Order: sequence, then C-alpha cells, then structure tokens
Amino acid sequence: MNGYMAAAVAVLIWASYPVATRAAVTGSFAPQDLVTLRFGVGALLFAPYLLLHFRTIGRRAWLQGVPLTLFHGAGMAALAICGMQLAPANHAAALGPGVNAAWVALLGFAVFAQRPSRRAVAGAALCVVGVLVLAFWSVSERTLSTLAGDAMFLAASALAALYVLQLRRKRIDAVPAAAIVSLYSAFVVVPYYLWSAPGTLARIAPVELLWQVLWQGVLIGCVAVIALNHAIARLGAERSSALIALVPVLTALLALVFLGEIPSTAEMAAFAAISVGASIGAAPDRAMPRPGALRLAAPLQSAPPVGCPVRDNAR
Repeated sequence: MNGYMAAAVAVLIWASYPVATRAAVTGSFAPQDLVTLRFGVGALLFAPYLLLHFRTIGRRAWLQGVPLTLFHGAGMAALAICGMQLAPANHAAALGPGVNAAWVALLGFAVFAQRPSRRAVAGAALCVVGVLVLAFWSVSERTLSTLAGDAMFLAASALAALYVLQLRRKRIDAVPAAAIVSLYSAFVVVPYYLWSAPGTLARIAPVELLWQVLWQGVLIGCVAVIALNHAIARLGAERSSALIALVPVLTALLALVFLGEIPSTAEMAAFAAISVGASIGAAPDRAMPRPGALRLAAPLQSAPPVGCPVRDNAR
C-alpha cells in the first residue's frame, strides 16, 4: 500500500466514524456500550502485537502508558461519544480531528513553552474563527444541548492534543502507545461495564452489534492507527496532515447523505474555515525554523471524535 492510499484509508475512517457513532447513540446503543466495544475489542486486536513485542517495547513505554491513558483513554472517548448524542456528526468531525492540530499548537505553547511556527499560528487562528462561528450558530439556531455537545468535542480534542504532545516529548512510538492505551483502558472499562450493566449488549440485534464492533474496535481503534502511521512514514507528517484537513468537509457530506443532517450556511463556512486552517497549519514553513518551533501537524490519533496516533516525523 502506498502512502496516499494509506492516508485515504485513515481519512475515510475518521470521516465516517462520527456518522456511524451518531447513528448508534441516537438508536440502540448507550455511550457506555460503544466505549466498551472500542477498548475491549481494540485490546483484543492489539494483544498479539503486545505479546510479540513485550520486551522490545521497554519498561519506560509501559510506565508512560499510564498518563497517556489518562489523556487518550476511556475519558476522551466517552466525551466524544456522549457529545454525539447532543450535537450533529458534522460538528464532531470539525471540533474533533478538525481542531486537534490547533490544540497541539496552543497547548504546546501554553503548557510546554514550545513556540509554534507562523503557519501554525495562522492555521490555528482560522480554526478558532470556525469554532466561534459554530458556537454562535449552536446558541442562536439550536439549543444549549447542542452547545454542550460541541464543548464535549472540544474537550476530547484537547485531551487528544495533550496525548500527541506527550508522545513527542517522551519519544514513544505511536503504534505501541496506542496498543498500551487500549489495553490499560480495557482493564478499567470492561470489568466496570460487566459489573454495572451485565447483558445489555445482548439485547441489541446481532447485525447492529457487529457493525459497531467493526467501527469502534477494528477501524477506529486499530486500522486507522496503522494506516496513518504508514502514510506518515511514506509521505511525511506535513502531506499526511494536509490530507487529514479533508475530514470535516467529508464528514459533512456523509452526514448529509446517511443522517439527513443539512448544514446551514454558517455551519458550512465554519467547516471550511476549520479545514483550511488545518491545511495551512500542516504546510511546512518556508522560513528557517526557529529553535523550539512546533509545526501544526495532524493528530497522531484522534478521535471523533477522536483519531489514532502515529509516529510524527516532523523535526
């Protein structure tokens, strides 16, 4: 698989995931069902990899997996999935993967004193404009519950950005990090779910259950990680990040077709601003890089609402 094909697979998964999840949480599934499927199935898929690479991963990565799980584990996934009960799927994509890179630049500067490049600042500014337009539209045209869902998406994206920054600082490879986070999260989520809601998944039709096993555990939890990691290895971080900027617009199209979510003019303008901002921030700065500059790259693993991390080759 070449780099562009791998990037296309990752983009398609991230763009489709909010649509599939929104349909689930407004249908037969509770948010805790989907969180359990995501990390329970993900941990099972990553288990052979972890067993084969147990010694080579290293004690340091296993220990660092604890704080990484706090940023990118069940809490982040629950925020994104609960938000999709309240707000449209197209908002989830725009305020999740769409603004993750802006959070990386902002939190990298605020928390770790990393100076962003000029393009990163310009891209983040456009993303902020898009976020403000969506927030104003949610208050004026919808209800406060939609605004609450938007806030959950932004919080999940901020946690994912902290995860990305920790991966960079600790120099942990993204695939083992994602595997460890899935395993640690499953140790917490699955026993609690079995204790608090035993047998609830059994009431769901088998076809619907298998469909969400595919989306939550296989595609977003595993395949997207490997695909984007491969794309960045072949294309570089900047080109891959520019392709990720297509996610908000593509999700809006899929949500229109499959969920009947018709975006307003204000929403379309917000999605465009966020996508363009993410694309600008992902482009390499032509000027000589300043010491400590941090380019605005795509989320290494984000989700919907959340995505999947990969190794960042940006210098």
